[in-house]
Amino acid sequence: MPEHNKGLDYLTTTPYAHMCGHDGHIAMLLAGAQIMCLNRDKIPSNKTVRLLFQPAEEGPGGAEPMVKEGCLNGVDEVYGCHNMPNFTAGEIRVCDGAIFSEVTIVKIKVKGHGGHGSAPHKTRDPINASAFILTGLNAIKARCIHSKENFTFTICNIESGSTFNVMPSDAFMQGTVRTYNTETRVKVLEKIKAIAESTAIAHDCVAEVDLNTLYPATTNHKAQADYIRRVAANGFGGASDEDLPVTASEDFSYFLLEKPGAFFCLGTKRKEDETLHSSTYDFNDTCLATGGLFWVRLIEDRL
Repeated sequence: MPEHNKGLDYLTTTPYAHMCGHDGHIAMLLAGAQIMCLNRDKIPSNKTVRLLFQPAEEGPGGAEPMVKEGCLNGVDEVYGCHNMPNFTAGEIRVCDGAIFSEVTIVKIKVKGHGGHGSAPHKTRDPINASAFILTGLNAIKARCIHSKENFTFTICNIESGSTFNVMPSDAFMQGTVRTYNTETRVKVLEKIKAIAESTAIAHDCVAEVDLNTLYPATTNHKAQADYIRRVAANGFGGASDEDLPVTASEDFSYFLLEKPGAFFCLGTKRKEDETLHSSTYDFNDTCLATGGLFWVRLIEDRL
C-alpha cells in the first residue's frame, strides 16, 4: 500500500510499504544480540543462542523454507514476537494455544454474458449474481457455523465492469478466512464453495472458486508461554492474555509445529486509531528498548 506518513526521513521510496513494523522487530532482536555479544562470557559453554530473522511472514512465507533448510536443527525451544499498536505500549501479551489464526485466501470469479445496459434481458448479469453471492457468504458465520467457533471471513475486493452502460461478462471478488482449527476451516470453505457455485447457477452464471490456505494457526505450547509470563512478571508489569487470540496470521506457526515454543505480542500503542497495515502506521521506536531487553531476560531465564 502507499505510505501516508508525512515528514519522516525514513519513508518508503517506492509505491509500496508493508506497514507492519518488521523493521522494529529486527531492531529489537539486534539490540538483544548486541547485549548478548557484550556478555558472551555469561552464556554457559554448553548452551547456544540462535537468532532467527524470519522473512516473508505474510504472503509467500519464510519460516517453512527455513525449517526445511535446517534452521531449527539442534534447537530445543523457539520464541517469536510481533508488535501490536492497539495494545498498551510496553505491555507483554501471551496466551496458551492458538494466538494467531490460520489464513486462507478466497478468490471467486463469476462468469456471465455481457451486453448493453439498455437490454439486460439479453445478458447474464455477473454483478447481480456477485451481489447475491456476497449476501449469502455473509450468512456463513451467522447461520452455518456454531457460535463457539471463533473465525472471521471478509471479502475485501470486488471488481467488475468499466463504464456506466455496458454489462461486463464477468466479476471478481476476493477476501480472507481466518480460523483457529482445521475442522472449522474445512466447514467454512465448503460453505463458501457451495454458496458461490449454487448462487451463480441460480442467476444463469458460473462461479469459479479458488481457495488457498497459506499456513496453519500459530499455536503456543503452554510451558513456553508460562516462561514468557514468568519473565514478564519480573520488571515488565506481567503478561496479559486480554484480546487474545487475534485473527491476524503469520507463518511462525511452522516453527511451533517443529519445536516447543511460544509467540507473544509487545504493545506499541501511540494513538488510539493506529493499526497494523494502515497507510499511516509507524513503529513506536520508544518500545525498542523494552523489546530488546525482554529478549535478553528471556534468554537469561532459559539458560
